[in-house]
Amino acid sequence: MRFFQNLSESFSREAPKYKTFSLPKHRVDVDYDEKPIFAGEAYCRIWLVEMRLAKDVEWFKQRYPVVHTAVRFNHGDKSVIIPYLAAPGQLEKSIADNLDKVIQCNYPLTSVFPFNDGLVELQAGLFSIANNDSIGKFIKTMGRFSELLPVPELSSVIKLAEPVYRGIEDLLDIGDRRLELGYQQTFSEANGGGSNSLKAGYFAAILAQDNKINNDNLCVVNDSLCLGSPGTTKTFERDGKPLEGYSYMLFRIEKRTAQDWESLNSIKELVDKAQEAVLDGRYEVVKTIFLPAIKAAIYHSPDVTKADRKQMVLKIEDFLRELGLQAATVQKRSLYSIMQRPLPPIDAATEAELASLEKLFQQKGQ
Repeated sequence: MRFFQNLSESFSREAPKYKTFSLPKHRVDVDYDEKPIFAGEAYCRIWLVEMRLAKDVEWFKQRYPVVHTAVRFNHGDKSVIIPYLAAPGQLEKSIADNLDKVIQCNYPLTSVFPFNDGLVELQAGLFSIANNDSIGKFIKTMGRFSELLPVPELSSVIKLAEPVYRGIEDLLDIGDRRLELGYQQTFSEANGGGSNSLKAGYFAAILAQDNKINNDNLCVVNDSLCLGSPGTTKTFERDGKPLEGYSYMLFRIEKRTAQDWESLNSIKELVDKAQEAVLDGRYEVVKTIFLPAIKAAIYHSPDVTKADRKQMVLKIEDFLRELGLQAATVQKRSLYSIMQRPLPPIDAATEAELASLEKLFQQKGQ
């Protein structure tokens, strides 16, 4: 898409010298699974955790700070771009006159999305825009719209993405704007042969020459980028001090093994209707109408990983069978509750049916 290309060209042409650094797990004060992610096996979310605005710009007096990000990944059979704009109003609440201090953001730049194939690309820029009332109102409006996109069921709001990033593109094309700090990275599936595997963890873009900051001293404490004692011990948790004097952005990739099941409204509604039909004794309707519809919805959904498709079908089918046999003692369950059940055994016929479903939807571009 032209928008993503324009931003990339802007970064290449205008971005000042900066350094990037991925924090190794032993330099972070919380534990997490750092294994690179294989396609089809996990869900991800990208966060802007923290940023700092150094004092070399008169923020909010002469120029507005605007943090703009764009994340591109495959969603079903389409490549989508999820834009985000942190407007001055959002930043000003955290900053006020407290410049050159740590700014806790924790803005989700994406929803929880399944990484099923392809690449995940991130572009992020800290821009400054000359202060005037009309620009300020436009920025605030685009910021409010971009907040609508990081929702659990991305497919429900995906149509909003294009007008939002077109509006952001228009914003960055008008007025006196300057790129203060730009960052872009592409992440790939595990075992890709490089150091850019998609995995949980923290990484930063810092407006500084490489030789100005010792990487061995960088660490993360309480979601804040700090300088602390080097080494593999946790001494930095006690003596770590905020990194001062530089503008920077700190990001985090979140890895999840399960989707927010209750957010999958189309599937959840079908499961609810199927449970009602079972309790009403309409078993043939469940078998001939609801179960095929549930299977199609699951395999068609771009919000579910490939690995979870089979598990969802098996667990839902198993629970409906149990509900039909023991309706007097078994109550209706939420989709979340059903997905917490152990995986039932699978026979050869069911295995073959699900394999054919997978093949069918792959042929349809899913």
